[in-house]
Amino acid sequence: MDIIHQITQKISSLSAGEQWEISAKALWLSHSDFHSIAVYLNRESEKGLFSIQQPPSSTLCESVSMVKIIKH
Repeated sequence: MDIIHQITQKISSLSAGEQWEISAKALWLSHSDFHSIAVYLNRESEKGLFSIQQPPSSTLCESVSMVKIIKH
């Protein structure tokens, strides 16, 4: 999936401590497609290269429309 590759490249280019907010609207994705990407990013964050923050009311079970990525 090309969007996954683009997101991965953007995360790689972030400096340590830099933050990046991505949203379904900014990526022109449906909420269900963005949800899938958010799940993927959440699992990738377990490797320790970056963290994911979601709005307090969001869980991965709900419709996720925005996440903040923080590079380590």
